[in-house]
Amino acid sequence: MYPVRPGPDRPPGDPPVTAANHSEPIATKHGIQDFYDDPAIVGRYIARRVGEPFNTVLHERQVGFLNQVIGELRPRRVLEVAVGPGRLSAEVRPASLMVGMDGSPNMLAEARRRTGDRGLPWSFVRADGFRLPFATGSIDLVYTIRFVRHFDRSGRESIYRELRRVLRPGGHLVLDAQNRLVSLPHRQKQGLHTYTVYDELWLRDELVAELEGAGLVPRRIEGVMRRFTWQRRLNRLRYFRLGSPARLLIRALEWSSDRNPSTWMVLCQAAG
Repeated sequence: MYPVRPGPDRPPGDPPVTAANHSEPIATKHGIQDFYDDPAIVGRYIARRVGEPFNTVLHERQVGFLNQVIGELRPRRVLEVAVGPGRLSAEVRPASLMVGMDGSPNMLAEARRRTGDRGLPWSFVRADGFRLPFATGSIDLVYTIRFVRHFDRSGRESIYRELRRVLRPGGHLVLDAQNRLVSLPHRQKQGLHTYTVYDELWLRDELVAELEGAGLVPRRIEGVMRRFTWQRRLNRLRYFRLGSPARLLIRALEWSSDRNPSTWMVLCQAAG
C-alpha cells in the first residue's frame, strides 16, 4: 500500500511481520510464501484473477504485452519468477527452454497441471526468488508479475541483483508496477486494511530511477487499465449479469491514452 519502514535488524525482503488481523500487510518473504501456498488461496486464485470483467481485461493485457515482447525478441531461454498457478505461463508464446519458479509447492502443482493440460513444454522448480538456482548469464528473458512489488526497497534491490545475475548481457526483464497516483486513492477508499499483502506503489519517475539504479534500463513502459475509475465502475455491471458487455467496454477504454494508468508493464534491458 505505502512504503513500510523495516527495522535495522531485518534482512532484505523482510519488513515487519503482519499481525493476525492484517492490521499491517504481509511483507516478509516467508509470510508471502505461506500465504500463497494456502490451498484455499491456490484454489481460487485463477478465478479471482480472470473471473471479473476488469481482471479479465487486465489479464489479457498482461499476456498480450508478454507475447509481443517474446515475438519481437525471440528469446531461447525464458524464466518466469513467481509463476503461481500458471496463469500467465499457460498462455505465453513458447520458447526453446521455458522454466517457471515459485516458492509454493501447491502453486507449482497447479501450474504443472494447467500447462500440462495444454501440452506446453514448461519445466518447474521450487526455489527462492532471492537466490535463483540458475547459472550467471544463462537466461535471455525473465518475467515476473505481482512479485517484485510485494517487497520493500531493500528486498527489491536484492531481487534486482539476482535477476541481473541470471540474465545474459543485454538480456531482458518484464515486470509490472502500480501507479501511486491511481492506486493509492482507490486503496484508501476501499480501506488499506483490506489489502492482505504489501504492494509498493510508484510514481513513474521513481520507478524509472529505481530500475536504472539497479542496472535495468527501461526500454518500454506501457500503461494498462488506462481509465481505471471508469473501468472499475463498468466492472459493477457483472452484478446485473452484464459481464460480457462490461468486458467489451472495459477493453475498449484500453485504446485511450495511457498518461495515467493504474498499472505499468515494463520491459527492461540489463545494462552492460
